[in-house]
Amino acid sequence: MKKLILLICLGFITAGCEEVVQLDLPTDTPRLSIEALLEMTPNESITQVVKLSLTGGFYQEENTIISDATVQLLDLSNNQTFDFIFDDVLENDFRLDFTPSFDTDYKLRIVYANETYESSVEQLMHTVPIDNLEQGDGTLFEGDEIEVIVSYTDSAERDDFYLLDFGMQQYLATKDEFYQGNLFTFSFFYDNLKAGDEAFIKIMGVDERHFNFMTILIEQTEDGGNPFSTTPSTVRGNLYNMTNPDHYPLGYFRLSETYSSSLVLE
Repeated sequence: MKKLILLICLGFITAGCEEVVQLDLPTDTPRLSIEALLEMTPNESITQVVKLSLTGGFYQEENTIISDATVQLLDLSNNQTFDFIFDDVLENDFRLDFTPSFDTDYKLRIVYANETYESSVEQLMHTVPIDNLEQGDGTLFEGDEIEVIVSYTDSAERDDFYLLDFGMQQYLATKDEFYQGNLFTFSFFYDNLKAGDEAFIKIMGVDERHFNFMTILIEQTEDGGNPFSTTPSTVRGNLYNMTNPDHYPLGYFRLSETYSSSLVLE
């Protein structure tokens, strides 16, 4: 990731005159794309969102939004089912007022176009709060980037995997292998914000499988682009077509404890 420099602290330490040619690329069978990233922040109520769309061709900039599907969250530990409702106002996602719990088995089920899709069984993953955000004076290649220094303290009681969201579809996936139970500090460089703007950073707990999934997506989209849209190669998540396995979906179902912090840049 070009904009990221890790400073690990263990608590103590050609535009020319050429005609643009559009290639006639083969069109893959449209697939259901599922973005189901459920969150929990202690003492806060969060509306959970699931976004469904159909993938398009290589030159299609946006996927087609799906509204005529049945979306359910299954609480397998307590034998309960919760129905997501499509948002008729914004008309771009399914919503559910729900707070997930730790040590509980969940599964996502979607029925669309006479096919049933299900996720693997997942649990809510722990994370830790952000201890501190501060603006640094470092720069990178262009010299006008703004450095934000992020610090958080890892838990010594478990092996943790984290996903950090810096806004504008910029992410970092990291694991505590080399800083378990210690303070972790790193610098992130913004080249699309200026003085007076607010840097908003979110830290989420994920499991090892989602960590690996996001690491691949970030590598594929590190020069820009949405990691949840079509990528250069297919990255399979934890969602399956139970009716027709060959017509598999794209995307992921995840439950994350989440904390966020912000900083007004100078």
